[in-house]
Amino acid sequence: MTLTEKKAMASLLVSALIYSYLSVNLADAWTIPDQSAQHLWSTWIIVLGFGMMGEVSVGAWSAWQRKRGELEDDRDEAIIARAERLALVSGFCGINVLIWQILWQATFSHPIITTLDVQHLPTLFFVLMSILFLCHGVKQFFILLLSLLST
Repeated sequence: MTLTEKKAMASLLVSALIYSYLSVNLADAWTIPDQSAQHLWSTWIIVLGFGMMGEVSVGAWSAWQRKRGELEDDRDEAIIARAERLALVSGFCGINVLIWQILWQATFSHPIITTLDVQHLPTLFFVLMSILFLCHGVKQFFILLLSLLST
């Protein structure tokens, strides 16, 4: 495994742990119950703090690995750039699905298919945070996949 792949794997694991904390903290089975804005603020700050600590740790570890002689080459930079574009597309699609849900709920009072209640603040918060984690996860996943396919 290259250093880029190791960083992507570590970052993906850190993100999965943080997202599981977010899910356990906000969701109750398959629903998102009412929660105060204070609880949402504290959850966001804790998730933000965990994310910063996790990514700083991964960055420090990779800097230590570079000092030990592991390097990233032009191929790794091209893979990262492509994975970032794919993550951007996934975020674009996620936001558009959210917009579609909002417009669907505003248009039909009783839609035929089940929709998310995005007018419910905790649900909207969870969906937006999920889109952010989706983008990061897609980037790390595609770094791993594209690295695997390029060897």
